Amino acid sequence: MILGNKIIITSLLIVFTSFYTQAGGISVDAGLTPGQDRWILRTQYRFMERQNSTISMRTQMVPLMIAYGLTSNYTIMARVTYVNRIIYLNNAIYANGFNDPTVLLKVKIYRKNTANYVLGIAPYFASNIPVGNTEISSRTWNPELGLSMSFRPRFLSIDFTGSFTFIDAVNKTENRESNNLSINIAFSSIIPIDNYNTAISPVLESTFNKEFNSHGNKNSGPEVLFLSPGIMFIKSSLILETLYQIPVYQQTNSQEMESKSRFIAGLRYMF
Repeated sequence: MILGNKIIITSLLIVFTSFYTQAGGISVDAGLTPGQDRWILRTQYRFMERQNSTISMRTQMVPLMIAYGLTSNYTIMARVTYVNRIIYLNNAIYANGFNDPTVLLKVKIYRKNTANYVLGIAPYFASNIPVGNTEISSRTWNPELGLSMSFRPRFLSIDFTGSFTFIDAVNKTENRESNNLSINIAFSSIIPIDNYNTAISPVLESTFNKEFNSHGNKNSGPEVLFLSPGIMFIKSSLILETLYQIPVYQQTNSQEMESKSRFIAGLRYMF
């Protein structure tokens, strides 16, 4: 591979390291945490594409996440993701392997339960551990700070998550890439069937992602807004989910890649 192509691929790896966390997707109970000694297992299939006039990238990912309620106020999560990626640059470049594992600590700072609604607020801190496959991972530290809130009036849910990711926080690479802001808002409703043990839940999400130049030029960097319809099937502690993310607004320059529509399907189980 020529030097120019290596530089491009390295830049894509740095961006891709935080790509999953900025993607949003099927948010529910964002500000709520599982009860003490409760577990959540979650996995998904994600398909996404980005391209410009000279290069395109097609990615399939299968993340596996496990969350545990340490106490009623603290939740710890861990995620590992298998990635299959194809980059089309002169010819096809294939890469497969596990990305950096990620750990997250969520802290409940407020929760109120009433007969008519539940309100929860929980900030969190997350970071990748840069030990992933070098074909997939740029091996840089990318810590993330976020805030999640959930409001559930009876059979409705409104979830908000805002996060900021510091790409290459210790300046490992010479050309430090942009930091990332992500805002996700989700509206959903619960339609009970079968005596409340089974339900379906239509979902509508809005996700805004923006990159900020690491040298302080706040006006640089691409931004994209997704509008995402989806649905969940709930059976007791099991949830099946699917979401289609449509980019309705993008701002990029000629060298940056535009996002195409994305697809997510997954399941989660609490015990």
